[in-house]
Amino acid sequence: MNRFLILLLALRVAAPMLHAEPPALPNDALFALPMIGFFPGEKKGQVKRLNAYLIRRDGKWLPGLGTPTVQGRPVWNTALMPIDASALQLKDGKLTGELKVTLVPDPWVPKDQKARTATVTIDASVQPASAADRLADITGGWKATIPGDAAELEAASLQGAGEGAVEGGWVKAAAPHEVADLSYDLAFYNLIPGETKENFQRRRALSLGIRAGKVLSARLGQMDMRGGMYDFVPLDPPANAGATGDDFHASVSFTTDTLDGEEAKFQIELSGHRMQQWLAGTWKGSYATGGNGKTHEISGFFRGDAKPGAVVAEVVKDDRPWFAESKGFQPPQPGEHPRLFFRKSDLPELRRRAATPEGEKLVTRLRQLLNGSDGKSMPTLYNPATMAYDKSPEATAFKKSLKKEDPDGIYTMSHGAGYGFLYQLTGDKLYADLARQCVEKAWAGQRNYDDRYSWVAPGGELRAGPSIAWYAVAYDLCYDAWEPDFRVKVAQAIQNYSDEKGGEWNNPEGITLKKMVLTPSQGPGSNHFGAVVGGSGLAVLAIKDDPGTDNAMLAKYAEVIERQVVRHFLGGWGDGGYYKEGWGASRVGTRSGFLCLLQALKTARGHDYMNTERTSVSYVTMGPRCLMVLGSPPYFPYRSNMGATYGKPELEMGDGFFSEGFGAIADRYKPGLLWTWNHVFNPKGIYLDDTEGSYPHRPMLAIINWPTFAGITEKNPAEVMPLVTRDRLYEYFVFRNRFQDADDIVTTILINQPNGTKPRDVMVWGCGGLRLEFTEPPNAAKVTHFAAGQDGSGTLTAGEFALAVDYSKASGADALIVTTGAALKPEKKLSDRAQATTVEAGGKTFNILTVSAAGQHPAVKVEGGKLIVSGQTVWWADGKLVLGKFSPEL
Repeated sequence: MNRFLILLLALRVAAPMLHAEPPALPNDALFALPMIGFFPGEKKGQVKRLNAYLIRRDGKWLPGLGTPTVQGRPVWNTALMPIDASALQLKDGKLTGELKVTLVPDPWVPKDQKARTATVTIDASVQPASAADRLADITGGWKATIPGDAAELEAASLQGAGEGAVEGGWVKAAAPHEVADLSYDLAFYNLIPGETKENFQRRRALSLGIRAGKVLSARLGQMDMRGGMYDFVPLDPPANAGATGDDFHASVSFTTDTLDGEEAKFQIELSGHRMQQWLAGTWKGSYATGGNGKTHEISGFFRGDAKPGAVVAEVVKDDRPWFAESKGFQPPQPGEHPRLFFRKSDLPELRRRAATPEGEKLVTRLRQLLNGSDGKSMPTLYNPATMAYDKSPEATAFKKSLKKEDPDGIYTMSHGAGYGFLYQLTGDKLYADLARQCVEKAWAGQRNYDDRYSWVAPGGELRAGPSIAWYAVAYDLCYDAWEPDFRVKVAQAIQNYSDEKGGEWNNPEGITLKKMVLTPSQGPGSNHFGAVVGGSGLAVLAIKDDPGTDNAMLAKYAEVIERQVVRHFLGGWGDGGYYKEGWGASRVGTRSGFLCLLQALKTARGHDYMNTERTSVSYVTMGPRCLMVLGSPPYFPYRSNMGATYGKPELEMGDGFFSEGFGAIADRYKPGLLWTWNHVFNPKGIYLDDTEGSYPHRPMLAIINWPTFAGITEKNPAEVMPLVTRDRLYEYFVFRNRFQDADDIVTTILINQPNGTKPRDVMVWGCGGLRLEFTEPPNAAKVTHFAAGQDGSGTLTAGEFALAVDYSKASGADALIVTTGAALKPEKKLSDRAQATTVEAGGKTFNILTVSAAGQHPAVKVEGGKLIVSGQTVWWADGKLVLGKFSPEL
């Protein structure tokens, strides 16, 4: 063979490598096209891009989605962008044609909230894959035009014309999406009408339950600033509804509040598309308000996520009332005061309490806090700060002096209330005049000793709520003693509260009472919510129906406030006392007005949220305290998704938690909470230790709320509440063996863990200081089994995780804890009070922990697939761990 033929054959062999054939693609394929530089500018050194995700089935392009993100972080906004890819072509390894991309506004970007359609031309090649996780690579370029003049587009952070590379594109297999058992959780943008400067307030959540392609249920929910969904209420089954693997549609009807507090009826039709677990689409419809019945046409966009497990409305519906009507309640008449924490008919009893030995101590404490001595003059010390977070030399020096000791006689936001309470106890108008001076100083700009709290320029809504509230309490207590003109002036100042200077870190927010009531900036999953709702609610109840106020507006505010209370328990606190941000952050909202609001709703409106079948309200106070392990100081299994400055496992007494808490729990729990105070926090039983700090309202509330004044005696908490509790919102479980001493044992598990929660593990604490942890259970797994025992024992199963807690002592130990799916974390050295082992039985791996105060641990045996631990037997059956000796809770 000559050299020419050899060369020709060689070229033929090499041809496939020199000119690679286009890869063969399956009928169902997912295309990703990262369009580099689609948005002008850079974000942290990375060129901003739009990622287009497209699905091709049987040679046809389905509607796609776009994400303006880099490494999952938004570079333009947080919306999902619907893409019409019908004009795209794939032929001979070339991907060409036009995309129509709808640039959907999210609540923040662009500022004009205008949706625009970008026309994008793609010219790219589909090449053999460079990595094993893909079918092909895509490289090439894009060109785009976006309508609008230059100034408009610049303001929207867009470019009218642009081009760049399709870089890092790929093709992967994409089987049709399953619709067997799912929930579609959708965020509807710009849905709710009304007055607001914050468009995120216009969002609402809609959750659709889907099984076998049928839309079975719909629920309407609220959304907070961070996009969290909460407070879902069931709707009528959607009409004209259905779902395939790639699209879905439905018609829903619902009634909800506008941002002006008006009731409105909505009729909405939605149509959307799915891309992997993302959902996006459009909605249109109308709403009519109850005021004039006029119908308004509306339309917009939504984004969402597909999640496993269809939520069917009938399963989650709970019709139990949130409050009980107080027996014999008589609504306060206009101008009738006091009304928030007690009524005039209660005064003889309060004066009797103040005259008892313990009551005299509390009155003395109140007077000392007011002016450092007898309470008959104005405070002796004032914060020189002129703004929140003031760093001036004078303010800095003042703060340093406070670190040494909280002095008596320093001006606070509750000084007016403290003087007002003395007026109620004594009838001496001197104290009402001093309260008036406190209010006038607040109007003039005098700040609380913590400079974030102030009537003028408070440090955001979080600080504004409590600030307004305590001046409203002063108004309530001093109403009869103040001149009518001044009373009206105070009531109107509260009703029309508006501050343009205050805000978080002195960033002006435009804080108003109206916004705090109707559209608080943070949702119930934030520690801000309780303080804002609680503070603004106290303010509304204090002035409602009084001369000089807008009765209709305040009546609307009062109704909205109570809906916000319920939302706090549906989206922040669960029914077992767990809070979304964890224990530390929960204190900020509860003791900044929320607990006091609950008490005031009972006194001023006759709405008793405590003495009901629901445990939600009472467990805010009672639940965490009953987690305590006795010690010095007491401690408890602490979880939080906030920093260390918010709290720690070790607890200190005081700070008014009990003085406020006794007013916001059911009567049946008060003996148990009193036991907790007497035995855990203050064995000496002196009330004064709960009034530490500089706030005069604490001794005031102690006189009003402390149960021993009403003849209530302590009971061991095990006599008034179960030893096993479950919070269904977060699937938080507590198993406790007893309330007795430092050898008590508490086991806690958090299944539905909010983002950032630490630790996420199973925690076994107590028995002389043990703090043991198993590895974390699966997050958000469905709880398929739960049983509680009379003695604090119990079993549960969630996903691949199962737990058995045995406090019966049948095992020979004080506690026997058995898990599957979570192992005890390795310890450098276990105490002689704890022993861990792992065994195989019946095809399962069992992790076993025994806890014994005596340091004596039983042997673990395996017989016939069962664990034999002295007199206790444990085995796996029907998807759960079974305890041979177990007494279910009655």
